[in-house]
Amino acid sequence: MVALRGSLMTSFTFEPIYGSIPLAALIAIVIVAVLWWITPPTENGSHRRWLIILRCAAAMVLLLILFRPAILRTDNQPAEAALVVAADVSRSMSLPDGDGRSRWETQKQVWDRIAGSLTDLDSYLDLRLIVYDETARAITSASPGSLDSQAPEGNLTDLSIAANFAIQSAEGRPLAGIILIGDGTQTAPLAGSGAQRVAETLSSLGVPLWTIPIGPVAGSETSREIAVDALPESYQLFAGNEVAIDFQVHSRGLKGITLPLRLSWIDLEGKVTEVASRSIVPAAASDIASLSIPVLAPPPGVYQLKVEAEPQQGELVTANNVQIAFVDVREGGGRILFLEGAARLEQTFLRRSLRRFPDLDLNFRWIPGDTSGQWPIDLAEDLQPGKFDVFMIGDLNAAAIGESQLSLLAARVAEGAGLVTLGGFQAYDGGGYDTSPLADVLPVIMGAKPAAAGPAANAVNQGLINQASVNQIPGPLELRPSIPHSITDFGGADPGAIWRDLPPLLGANRWVGPKVAPGVTVLLESPDGLPLLVTGEYGRGRVAAIAFDSTWRWWKAGKSESHRRFWRQLILWLLSREGDSEDKILIEMDSRRFAVDKPAEFHARVDALGENALGENASPIELIAEIVDNEGNATPVATSTVLTGEGSASTTIQGRIPTLRPGIHRLRVSPKQPSESISSEEVAFQVIDESRELAQPMADPVYLRQLAGLTARHGGGAYTADDVDSLINKIRQLRREAEMPVVEKFRLGDDPFSAWILFAWFATALTVEWFLRRRWGLA
Repeated sequence: MVALRGSLMTSFTFEPIYGSIPLAALIAIVIVAVLWWITPPTENGSHRRWLIILRCAAAMVLLLILFRPAILRTDNQPAEAALVVAADVSRSMSLPDGDGRSRWETQKQVWDRIAGSLTDLDSYLDLRLIVYDETARAITSASPGSLDSQAPEGNLTDLSIAANFAIQSAEGRPLAGIILIGDGTQTAPLAGSGAQRVAETLSSLGVPLWTIPIGPVAGSETSREIAVDALPESYQLFAGNEVAIDFQVHSRGLKGITLPLRLSWIDLEGKVTEVASRSIVPAAASDIASLSIPVLAPPPGVYQLKVEAEPQQGELVTANNVQIAFVDVREGGGRILFLEGAARLEQTFLRRSLRRFPDLDLNFRWIPGDTSGQWPIDLAEDLQPGKFDVFMIGDLNAAAIGESQLSLLAARVAEGAGLVTLGGFQAYDGGGYDTSPLADVLPVIMGAKPAAAGPAANAVNQGLINQASVNQIPGPLELRPSIPHSITDFGGADPGAIWRDLPPLLGANRWVGPKVAPGVTVLLESPDGLPLLVTGEYGRGRVAAIAFDSTWRWWKAGKSESHRRFWRQLILWLLSREGDSEDKILIEMDSRRFAVDKPAEFHARVDALGENALGENASPIELIAEIVDNEGNATPVATSTVLTGEGSASTTIQGRIPTLRPGIHRLRVSPKQPSESISSEEVAFQVIDESRELAQPMADPVYLRQLAGLTARHGGGAYTADDVDSLINKIRQLRREAEMPVVEKFRLGDDPFSAWILFAWFATALTVEWFLRRRWGLA
């Protein structure tokens, strides 16, 4: 018997023991026959009939157990699945939708319509709600009105994070689909293929993606946008030097249109001086242009460098057309004394590179080995205080300078001069510097010796080769930067790639290793980790030890610009005198351009240890910090003070910039008590509204349609906010198509209730049958 009611179908069947109805029937006949046979005739015929009836009743239970009758109910039900809706809570959703409402209001209406229609669609569909901006999170309640407790406050939009989190939020359950609501504008940095990769994954899984773009569609005029980006926040320059200003210009909707750019210096009085101008023509509707514009540093002072893109007609937001960098310009250049002992290519090309810069005064002195009878040469005048700012020593034996003059050179470095030593057979321990007064100045431990036994040691002992030649690292030798540093930074998106492109060197000196001391840093090393360029400090001077002497190979290989830049940056680093002043406040900030919600920390210190020190038992100088606005109003900043020099006036304060409105501000640090020797210092910084959400006000429905189109063969697609009902009907249709038969079986005796009925039936029949036989005297 079969009953059909809609998609529900009921049927009655038998599942006999051993799966054979004939066998079950045969057993039933045998049971009946046995019952008839074991019930003999009685004097009273009704007694025999009652016994047969009771025994048949008990046998009926056995027959039911034998045939195992069952009722089957077959119902078509949707498969269990999760439907995830992702709503945009970034700041761009507070912008107008184009029909008088905000995008946020439109999105809430869309969600309420979806939730009201699909929450009770079927009991097997789990509707879930997540919200996203630059991150994503789940909302506990997925009912109409669930978005009322949310607000569009996110600073960035990342569609790939939204799509990925939507998949994760299913928590292992099958996905019925994902509904992505938003303006479709990706403002967070794109990682890889972004949301497109996620959509392709959904397509491979057979999961539809539905998108609902919200916001005005960008047209040829309304979508115009220019933004200046990636400008370094600060520069430290020398007056008159040329510096390359690197930045990017993002443009949209301006393909083929000339975009003027201007670079200007702004001094402390607010005077604007234009120093460079360029024009770019975007090659695509959405374009990113990377520029590097050389400019000359102005006279010493504090400046702002403004990079500005001229606003275009139809551009809705122009605040991001300008970006500011803070520039400290110092007295340019310096005087260099280069002492060399061997007529080699290294000194030839090094002098050629450095003499190209007019702000560097290079004095070269060649001291050949055949003049050793006149050593040490007279350098008394050259080593006078202030005569030279940087000393360079090439492949020259220490005896050519002499111990007393090397001690004088060490004193000049301690007073603030720079020192750089080059590699060579007469350099370092090979030239006797490991036992000279410069051993304490240089940041490396010299005197690397070969093994006590072996061919190299035997050759040295027999006088066949020089000890210095053994203490060399053989070439070809590649240089690898160990940490980012201004000396080794060649610019570009991947500075390390430039180093890899440089030809290998012929060899280098071998050291025991760098000294373990504050300020000692390994900047270049060999592929197997041997130090090749080590910098450090000695007193108030800076020192660099270079193990190689064949950078001329860069010039020969057409890498002259890298050669010039390396040596130029090394000299500029040696010339830096940030810590020279004994009575100047030094201010360091973690960042000089930061967002409103990410204030920077700062440190400031004063060292007054010279003639102006306050005495051995004097209290340290107390410093205070203030924020100064454009009107000159000062607001105190909370700081903590750390004593950095016992028995001196050296102090350090640290603090955090408070929350400020966007704009240019100044941090002023001053002595708490007026001082004739120490004056206030100021550092300018910029607080920005780092919301690219509001800088890109137009929606991008095309991108959302493209994402949904990747899952079109599985039912995915894009719908407008006014066409949500069509989407709901589509989901209902797919749910019906996803139905699968669910069979429920109720077999007699399988459940406790029917089993107890059968037992009671069987026990009752046999008990009554036994009672009657006793009463009638048949037992």
